[in-house]
Amino acid sequence: MEAHRSAKTQIYATWEEKARPAYATGVSLHGHTWESHENLGFLPSAIKKTHVLPYLMRILERRYRRKWNDDIDYNRGYWTSPISPDTAYFIESRQIRNEGMEPIVSITDHDEIAACIGRGIVSLEWTAPYEAAIFHIGIHNIPADQAASLLGRLRAITAVPSGGDAVRDILDEIAADPGALIVLNHPFVDQGRIGHSMHGSTVRKFLERHRPVVHALEINALQPHAVNDRVKALGDEFGVPLVAGGDRHAFEPNGAINLTNAKTFGAFAREIRDEKRSAILLMPQYRERLAWRYTRNIEAIMEDYPVLGSRAYWHDRVFYECPDGVVRSLTEMTAGKDSAMARTTNGIVGIIELVNHLTATVEPPQRKKKKQEGK
Repeated sequence: MEAHRSAKTQIYATWEEKARPAYATGVSLHGHTWESHENLGFLPSAIKKTHVLPYLMRILERRYRRKWNDDIDYNRGYWTSPISPDTAYFIESRQIRNEGMEPIVSITDHDEIAACIGRGIVSLEWTAPYEAAIFHIGIHNIPADQAASLLGRLRAITAVPSGGDAVRDILDEIAADPGALIVLNHPFVDQGRIGHSMHGSTVRKFLERHRPVVHALEINALQPHAVNDRVKALGDEFGVPLVAGGDRHAFEPNGAINLTNAKTFGAFAREIRDEKRSAILLMPQYRERLAWRYTRNIEAIMEDYPVLGSRAYWHDRVFYECPDGVVRSLTEMTAGKDSAMARTTNGIVGIIELVNHLTATVEPPQRKKKKQEGK
């Protein structure tokens, strides 16, 4: 592998006593809204790890098979967050202002830019096929007048992977704009479910080929600390700076933000791209046990929000494209919000809420430091 110019990333934590430099601006990257379609392809393997939900899933599958004479393809389904674009911008900006900085917020819905229109920074999280793998690439600060056309082309590559240079060509085009920022989000998450070993080797192949147009790797605030340590090592290996991404899907603000003195996103991007330097601030929630944070997020995602009207219940926010081409909510597919399936699943969510309430008053245990070798 060719030698790469070193990158410098400073990582600070809100709970550390050591002083950190003063920064004028906090940048929030990688957050989702209800415009983001979250694929359900993961669902069968995840549900098998529970006790009650496999039974409910089999009921739904039998009903679907009787109606359509076909099996459910979970990759044709998706769920959406209960959080509106306005609320997402508000909670991210508030957290940054509470730290004494001016906010810059880049929303990255999956393969969608609707939440960004009219808000200054047009960004998305692109589902990028590469060999057998699938990567999530944060594409930030697209020129607004080119965004719709570019989005169509990105979606076309996702839908029909060419196996050629389509990914590199379009990333080259995006990177030609000096104000754009391209981030390989959570590099070690196996989105294509090809196995972690194969995925890891494919990540390295991807970076060897695409390094000039990958401006940063993401420290993801909803990934285990050990995984983020691997990302740091990968960044050192390829000379790629790190940026913080929160991956927020609910109402907890991003667990890590970026620090800069830049006043615009373009200037921030140029620091990462040209100077290869970045600064990250870990927020208090990053220190909490990840399982508890997931529980709180699941609770919020599946909570009832009557003020949202047609999006009020979690089963109003789960969708599936049926064989007749019509996209229907789970509410429609299970005969309404008062169906037996909805009531039973809501009961399970209630238990999750109760456990979360009981445990929220207990301070999370601190992680034990490993003994250094030789001591």
